[in-house]
Amino acid sequence: MRTIFYILLFTLILPRLNAMGQYHVMVSHNYPPYHFYNTNGEMVGFNIDIIKAINNIYDNRIKISIGDWEEIVSLLDSGEIQAVAGVHYPGSSDEKYFYTRSVISTSHCFFYNSDYRSFLSVEDIRTEQRPKVVLWENDVLEHYMLSLNPNSDFIFVNNYEELFKALQREDVVCAIAQKNAGKYFAKNLNFNFVQATNDVFLERNMGFKVSSEYPELAEILNNGLEIIMANGTYQQIYDKWIREFDKPVNSWRYYIKDIIIGGIVLSLIIGILLFFNRLLKKQVRQKTKHLQHQLELNNIIRQELEIAKVRAEVSDQMKSAFLANMSHEIRTPMNGILGFSELLKSADYGSEEQSYYISLIQKSGARMLSTINNIIDISKIESGAEKLILKDLDLKQMIQEIGEFFSVEAKEKGIELVVEKGDCIHPCKIRTDEYKLHSILTNLLKNAIKFTYKGKVTINFSISETFARFAISDTGIGISKDKQEVIFNQFVRADISYSSEFEGSGLGLSITKEYVKMLGGIIWLESEPESGSTFYIEIPCKQPHSQENILSHISA
Repeated sequence: MRTIFYILLFTLILPRLNAMGQYHVMVSHNYPPYHFYNTNGEMVGFNIDIIKAINNIYDNRIKISIGDWEEIVSLLDSGEIQAVAGVHYPGSSDEKYFYTRSVISTSHCFFYNSDYRSFLSVEDIRTEQRPKVVLWENDVLEHYMLSLNPNSDFIFVNNYEELFKALQREDVVCAIAQKNAGKYFAKNLNFNFVQATNDVFLERNMGFKVSSEYPELAEILNNGLEIIMANGTYQQIYDKWIREFDKPVNSWRYYIKDIIIGGIVLSLIIGILLFFNRLLKKQVRQKTKHLQHQLELNNIIRQELEIAKVRAEVSDQMKSAFLANMSHEIRTPMNGILGFSELLKSADYGSEEQSYYISLIQKSGARMLSTINNIIDISKIESGAEKLILKDLDLKQMIQEIGEFFSVEAKEKGIELVVEKGDCIHPCKIRTDEYKLHSILTNLLKNAIKFTYKGKVTINFSISETFARFAISDTGIGISKDKQEVIFNQFVRADISYSSEFEGSGLGLSITKEYVKMLGGIIWLESEPESGSTFYIEIPCKQPHSQENILSHISA
């Protein structure tokens, strides 16, 4: 059926082609392996063969030539040529030109000198104190590198030969270049020490840029691409020019972490099984004379051991997850503190720049302190060391103080912070743990402000004879239904589907829920994405005086 479709398509388009003139398509002269002059002065490359394959289908209606890039752009603007091949799509619409379907996707990667290092990863670049990086003078590449390591030093070059020669310097960590072109030049210029990483970035689609005055040419190119992809010609051209340079690097070093972790876990499981197996055998040998009684006893012991094993494995997994999350949360602000402190030492800055860097250091310090406090709180809760300290509390005064504290932050974000007092028995006092109630309201209010771009945040409270009720509402990003079930778990963040601009360890709501339970209360929420969220809390006005009663109330 596909063959019949293409025959009919060709039959319909051929009369239109005969009525047209010849089309002129150009490519730049030095972008191997996509298009370039070979040593015999011939036009060759991936895009050249693609155009020739389409030409074979449409009776050689397309003329191909190579030129300087600036010349080609000028000729296309003036209408002397109708299209350019090998153009990276701009990512936005253009009324003057059509862009055909993608011919191939290109990307950049890191190159390094294998004589100086056996392996290079993105993490290596991030942790270098002041890495020297070779690249073209390009804002996008520079910004990407600075996002990985703000202390990067750049060495700018104009061609691949200069780029790979610069890699011969021992103080150079890596170079950034287009992956396939870089591998091509490294091979053909005999730079055998050059190695590429598997980490790719800045991926872009490449295709034909066609003048909007020639929609029929864009149709020819799109249909031709569809045909050569269907009949296998495209794959042959790809295998000839690109496949060799598009292969991933197969290095065991990319999997060393998984190998080590797998080996440790496997060894631990084997050790535990061997230990318990020996223990069980010994017990069986010692008590065989008890027969049925001993068999029943062994069954009980085996069940207990299996339960203990499961608990140990679960505990190990939770510990690993906890350490991984906390390591990241502590290392990120620490890197900020050390990095910007190093900047302040390394050069003279004006007072405004110094103030800016100091503010970033303070922000990183505050984030680290918050993370450490959360770690301490969650550790106390899980170990059972957290106790209730009960006292009579003026709820109205506490809410006013919290509102005044957060009003500055809300004002800086341009949102309104509203405190609403509902029905309260006089004089608005309850008996509870002041620190835990303050932490609950602070965590919820902080989250509400963090995830609200515009509108307002409202904290409402009321007191009846038996319960104090609170509602913290916002007009922020909201939480989808599938996330509402898990946001009170450790390390789960309400902004899980949004950008990483919302910092946090994912422990705040977990701590909040545990504190509410310790106070004998309940917490729930109502939310819709992009429409805001409301968290509701209800706690008893009077707490039991003994810790035993409190624990009994919570477990019930």
